[in-house]
Amino acid sequence: MSKGQKPMVGARIPSSWKLQIQTLCQEAGKSESAIVQEAIAAYLGKTDVASITSMSKRLGALERQYQKLAKLVTS
Repeated sequence: MSKGQKPMVGARIPSSWKLQIQTLCQEAGKSESAIVQEAIAAYLGKTDVASITSMSKRLGALERQYQKLAKLVTS
């Protein structure tokens, strides 16, 4: 492994997880690798500013979608 190169970890996952990861990728504008790295970091109790910012953006998008849905339901 050359300097700066990160090791790779592989795992088999349920198809439903794969679909959820792909959805997160589209919503967050990130690669599958980035999403999986963030998930593992969260599990290990590691956090960084970039992942917190990403989660904040995703939360904001979800809140906006919820507000739109709430307006449709009450109309």
